[in-house]
Amino acid sequence: MIKDWINRKFGKKTESESTIKDKNFDIDYDKNASFYHSNLINSIILFSLTKSDLEKLISPTFNPFFELETEIDYAFMPVCFETVFRNGLINSSFRSELLEFKLLTHGIPSEIWDWEYIDIHPTWIQIRQKAINILDKLEVKNRIYSDDYIIHEK
Repeated sequence: MIKDWINRKFGKKTESESTIKDKNFDIDYDKNASFYHSNLINSIILFSLTKSDLEKLISPTFNPFFELETEIDYAFMPVCFETVFRNGLINSSFRSELLEFKLLTHGIPSEIWDWEYIDIHPTWIQIRQKAINILDKLEVKNRIYSDDYIIHEK
């Protein structure tokens, strides 16, 4: 009781206040869990595609090569990534394998971040095979990039 009074007096949160705030924080993220799940799956789908598959996705508002680089980072932001597991959208037994996949993609040398290498360079081939393997394990049947979620500016 004295500890709580001292903490409040000097601006420190009590354990119960911290827990409540953390739960509210989680609830805010939980509302968007399906969006984070979609991002994670989409990022893996992009890495599973061949050059010609990726080229079919090109539109005035969508650059699949840019998305390869950026969506993986967004999908693996810790708070988004953990929300997917906390909400049971992906079994936590896949956490390590997914994190290893992210590290694999981050290991792509900058000199092969080019369309011409996607189908022929061993690194890209290895990553594509790994992405396909992960999608199989996650039982993702539809391998089409989903643009169901569109972010609108307010």
